[in-house]
Amino acid sequence: MNLLLISIDSLRLDAVSRTNPRIRTPRFDSSSRDFCFTDRCFSVSSATRPVHTTLFTGLYPFEHGVTSQRSPAMRQGIPHLFELLAGQGYQVGAFSEAASIFSGLEYAPWISEWVPGAVERFLETTGPRLLFLHCWGTHAPYGAADGKALGTTARLLREGRRAQVLALYQRAVERVLESQIAPLLDSLDLGEWVVLILGDHGERWAAEEIYHGQTLDNAVLRVPLYLHVPGTGNPPLPDPLCSLVDIFPTLEALFDLQAGYRGYGRDLRREERPALYLAQIEPVATREESGPDEPLLVGRPPGGPQWALFDALRKFTWWEESGKNRLERTFTGEELPAQAGVVEYFTKAREQLVSASAYAHLPRPQTAEDRELDRRLRELGYL
Repeated sequence: MNLLLISIDSLRLDAVSRTNPRIRTPRFDSSSRDFCFTDRCFSVSSATRPVHTTLFTGLYPFEHGVTSQRSPAMRQGIPHLFELLAGQGYQVGAFSEAASIFSGLEYAPWISEWVPGAVERFLETTGPRLLFLHCWGTHAPYGAADGKALGTTARLLREGRRAQVLALYQRAVERVLESQIAPLLDSLDLGEWVVLILGDHGERWAAEEIYHGQTLDNAVLRVPLYLHVPGTGNPPLPDPLCSLVDIFPTLEALFDLQAGYRGYGRDLRREERPALYLAQIEPVATREESGPDEPLLVGRPPGGPQWALFDALRKFTWWEESGKNRLERTFTGEELPAQAGVVEYFTKAREQLVSASAYAHLPRPQTAEDRELDRRLRELGYL
């Protein structure tokens, strides 16, 4: 089988027609009609670099070492999807509309800039193929003319025009699904391709998180996930909760990767699941160019690094610097009253995850400052 893995940057759970009838994507809906879909998937972070490193390794951010958008490198000795499938004779084509966002990461050399004709030329190759696509059109500023993530979008939000931001975003999502993804799906013999389509994280557009990568709120963690496996009929997933950490072990099983995987993810198609899933983010200071007569706003949310543990009933979030915590219903985000022993239960569970990891002890390489990454992150508004 061939593998098509599509990551749509900043794709919220409510930005596809299966969860939101206001999203108009008739061609994509027809192309993906028979795919399994779940609205119970959570990401492992709210920033692009940590999430994609998890996609390609099956490890949580604290394990692979990319805990923030500015983390320069992975831990050493961790295999990734591209090299594993290439080692099995697969042709690998990996294309991103923002390839520099992966600068410095071990798998970055495998990812090329997505230019016109690149995918079509790759599909002319013979033999088993892995095609990875990273769509950027759904990322802020959603096609706005200024090209700045914290430019037009931030101004509209400050002026109370969230509905206009949402409209820009939804149109961007529709363009990507209808003009990029649906034609590709229609061109393939889906009897020969495993297909996964997912959002890497969402968007929130709140005062404390105009730009994602600052919190672990459900708006930035819950993402849509489509799965197609030829010859299976694409039955519903057996468990009401899953995570993007489960993608890699699912592919390991489907493609017999022989990765020696010892992470916490599980094959999506099996009923076995971890007792708790984890998400984490280490926010970086953000900057907002407010205008020639306004000050430059720089900062990050109070509390610093955050982690969350959750099952299908409860989600517990901890802010490491302030000690603030929140207990809520996993899918609705409704805050739950404080319960005796809850803090101790979840903090101990997190300590056990870290101590039992087969990867968290691996060394980090010595890396010089990545000027290209910093330049790109400043352009996007992360720094």
